Amino acid sequence: MKTASWFTKLPDDHKRIGISRGVPRRLPAGYRVYRALAPGPWFNSVGIEEYYHLYRTEILGRLDPRAVADDLTRLAGGLVPVMLCYERPPAQATMIAGTEEWCHRAMAAEWLAEALGFPVPEVGFEDLPQHEHPLMPPQLRRAIAMPEAFDVTPFIGRTATIGGEVHRVVGPDPAQPGKAILAVGDRQFSTAADTISRYFKS
Repeated sequence: MKTASWFTKLPDDHKRIGISRGVPRRLPAGYRVYRALAPGPWFNSVGIEEYYHLYRTEILGRLDPRAVADDLTRLAGGLVPVMLCYERPPAQATMIAGTEEWCHRAMAAEWLAEALGFPVPEVGFEDLPQHEHPLMPPQLRRAIAMPEAFDVTPFIGRTATIGGEVHRVVGPDPAQPGKAILAVGDRQFSTAADTISRYFKS
């Protein structure tokens, strides 16, 4: 799960999912829209601190981050979900010197990272820690404690019968670190670490 600008070229295995209040004109088909994460009508009329407070309380405060992550994963259809808005990320040189450019997608990424326990980076800036997301206003940046990700590797290939069906652990979910891909016949889906630990013991 990542963030990016509508104008950033994405890898073929990434899915464009808009979380802005609108979409650019003449945009090629193939994108999806998730309006629940769009900012409110105050988006262009308040300062950064008030924007952050309103977005965290009025928008994110009404949502369940795990349910949102599941929605985004479903919309991505097996690809890496990428939440999009308009602002372009700064160039590396500008970012080092500091920038005035910011976007609510960094706030959404922070919120998801806090709940899910893994970073939600900007495309092209995957090596940065979460609090250094290039579109997070500098005065709002704060370190987020990230728990050690669950290691799926020892469970790969194991099977378990759940609900009368044989489930097999295929491997880690590339879109959601710490989760695993399960196969049931021809179907595949992502599942959480507690499910793996509970049903796929050696």
